[in-house]
Amino acid sequence: EYTEEYSLQIFNRWGELVFESKDVNIGWDGYYKNKLSQADVYVYKLEVTFINGEKATKVGDLTLLR
Repeated sequence: EYTEEYSLQIFNRWGELVFESKDVNIGWDGYYKNKLSQADVYVYKLEVTFINGEKATKVGDLTLLR
């Protein structure tokens, strides 16, 4: 494993947090509160601290399609 810390957050267009994971092996499956989220554009924020101490933050958007 190359990461020491990992955080993935997914937000809807109103800024509501719809998914969060601290496990690099667990990603978003498109569900929120046990219901399939609507097709839309979502914002992600990914923060990683690698074992060598380097940190990286990425922010972007993704489109959920059905």
